[in-house]
Amino acid sequence: MALWGKSTSAASRPKFVVDNTDARGSAGAREDVYATTGGWVQTAGKAHSGNDNASATPEVLVCIRGLSATLGAANLLSVDWDATTTLAHDGSGRFDMYYTFDEIVTVTSAAWSADQVVSNKVHVGLQCVGPTDMANDGAMEMQYYAGSGTNVLTFRGVVPAAGVTDGYITDLNGTYAMATNGSSAVVDGNGTTVAAVDADHDGGSAAAGVDGSTEIFGTGINKTGSTTATLTTQAGSSSGSTTILTGVQLA
Repeated sequence: MALWGKSTSAASRPKFVVDNTDARGSAGAREDVYATTGGWVQTAGKAHSGNDNASATPEVLVCIRGLSATLGAANLLSVDWDATTTLAHDGSGRFDMYYTFDEIVTVTSAAWSADQVVSNKVHVGLQCVGPTDMANDGAMEMQYYAGSGTNVLTFRGVVPAAGVTDGYITDLNGTYAMATNGSSAVVDGNGTTVAAVDADHDGGSAAAGVDGSTEIFGTGINKTGSTTATLTTQAGSSSGSTTILTGVQLA
């Protein structure tokens, strides 16, 4: 059996790198191996990479010319947003989320609109929940807003007027899924459809991360370039409990 491959299968990653998250601090974990135009490389800045500089040039483990093009679709690595406790819920409030990919991506999507309409748009469904019972106080569709031609896409939502003071934001469908609608699409530099755009980003069926099958949301999963977790467990003052976007609250 070959020690590595050049297909989209996670099994194509070098087999001499342990397929175990617990190995990150020693020999290295296979999840930290990804494809570039030069071949399979190992993420810099980890204990096993030989230095603590995350900006260092990644170590090339296996040289394969044009590997990223051979593999196809870009992967969704992480998500971020600005912490705020002043989101208006009178129809004027705007909330942005930033999704980082491992390659440049191109988006086809209808123009952003200040409503909850997702026709022919790439979108992510969220909801506002009240601080008392953590129940749904209104959906907020995060529509693609900007970033086509780069590796960071911005999604913007309008905070629903039904939201309440001190309320929070959480997922609408339980998996923080991103989806295309109608004619919308996202492709990488090779014209390959990015699978993570029509997939769950939380839970057992998540199709994100460097291997295309891990979560980017969770109480133990950090925002892009941060030590802050994406999700926080929050209990209502009288009943209910759920995970919410960390650091975000309605005014």
